[in-house]
Amino acid sequence: MKIMIINTLYHPYQMGGAELSVQILAKGLIKEGHKVTVITLKEPRAREEKEVINGITVYRIPMTNIFWPFTDSSYHKPFILKRASWIYLDLYNKSMAKTIRRILEKESPDLIHTNNIMGFSVSIWNVARTMGFPLVHTVRDYSLLCPLQTFKKGQSCPKPCITCFPYLTYKKKISKAVNIVIGISYHILNKHLNWGLFRSSKSAVIYNAVRQIQASERAIRENTIKKTLRIGYLGRLAPHKGIEDLLNATEQARKILPLQVLVAGKGELKYETHLHRKARNLPVSFLGFAPAKTLFNQIDILVVPSRWDEPLSRAVLEAYSYGIPVIASARGGIPEIVDNGRTGLLYNSDNPKELINALIKICEQQRKYQEMSVLAYEKSKKFTVESHVKRYIQIYLNAMKQNKTFM
Repeated sequence: MKIMIINTLYHPYQMGGAELSVQILAKGLIKEGHKVTVITLKEPRAREEKEVINGITVYRIPMTNIFWPFTDSSYHKPFILKRASWIYLDLYNKSMAKTIRRILEKESPDLIHTNNIMGFSVSIWNVARTMGFPLVHTVRDYSLLCPLQTFKKGQSCPKPCITCFPYLTYKKKISKAVNIVIGISYHILNKHLNWGLFRSSKSAVIYNAVRQIQASERAIRENTIKKTLRIGYLGRLAPHKGIEDLLNATEQARKILPLQVLVAGKGELKYETHLHRKARNLPVSFLGFAPAKTLFNQIDILVVPSRWDEPLSRAVLEAYSYGIPVIASARGGIPEIVDNGRTGLLYNSDNPKELINALIKICEQQRKYQEMSVLAYEKSKKFTVESHVKRYIQIYLNAMKQNKTFM
C-alpha cells in the first residue's frame, strides 16, 4: 500500500508522545513492505522541504497562519486577539487544503491517515473526500474539541462550554468525511463521539505501541527497592501534568522514608524556574530533556501525577518495558493500562494524600513490588510494534473496502 500519514509535527521535532507514536507507526509500516509518505508542518514563511528519513518520504510544508504556536509561548499567554485570530484561521484553512491537494495529486496514495491536524485544519479532510481517498483519523489529543484541550481553570471539561460550541459545530459536520476513526484509548474516543464528532464513522481503539526492551538494554535490577526509593517523572513540565503534586508529595513523604526524585522533561522557562525554586531544598534532580533509557535505568518507580484527562500516557507503557511499575492518577485513559495493585497503583489526583500513601505503600511492600515489576514487564508485551502495525494495516484495508462502496 501507498500510505499518506499527516501529523502536525514529525521527527526530529517533538512536543509530546504523539510525534513518537506516529514515527513508530511509519517505521513499522515500512518494515512491513509498505510505502509511506509523511506530511508535516514547519514555521510560517519557511521554504517547503522534501526529504527521505529511514525510507520514509517526508514533506515539511510551511503552516499558513499568523504565528508558530509550537515554540512561540505567546500562544499560551492571554493575548486574546492574537490567539483568537489563530484559532479562527485554523477552523478551515483553505491555503493548507490547497497545498495538501497539490501533494496528493503528485503522490496519489492508496489511503490517507491523519493524526494531530492542528495547523492543517479539518479542511484537509474535505480534500481527501472530494478526491476520493479513503480516510482514517487517529485522535491523540483533544485539539479537535477545544483550543484549550478541554482543560480550563485547572479542571478537565466534562462537556462543551459556550466558547467551544461554534468551534465544534463546523468540525462535527466535516468529520463525516472520515471513514474510520481510531482512539488511542476508549476514553478519548468516547469523548469525541459524545461531543458529536465522527457520528458517521466506524470506530476502533488501538493503544500506542512500545518497543520491547531487551535485557541487555536494561540496567541490572533485582526488582527490589534499596535503601532509597528512586522515583521518576517523565514528560512535559506543565501545571496540568501535576508535577507540583509530586513535589508536594516528596516534601511530605521524605519525613517518613528516604527517597530521590529524578525529573526528565522540559517546559516553558518561567514555569521551569518556578519548579526549580520549589524543589530547592528537596531531594529532586532535574535532568532536562533526557532519553527514556537514561531515566528508567536509574529509578524504581515512575509517577504519572496528571491533573488533566490524559489521552493515554506513553510514559506508562515505556516504564513497563523496563519492568518498572507506576503510580498514576486515575485520569483519562490511564486506568485502561494500569492494573491497579498489579502493574502499579492508581490514586485520586484530587486527594494529594493518596499519592503520599501510594509512595509509602510501594516502599514498604517489597514482595508486592517484585510482583509488580514482573507483571509490568509482561504487560508491555501486549503493546508490541508488530501487533500495533498489523492492526493499523487491517484498519486501512477496511477503510479502502468501505470507501469503494461509497464511490
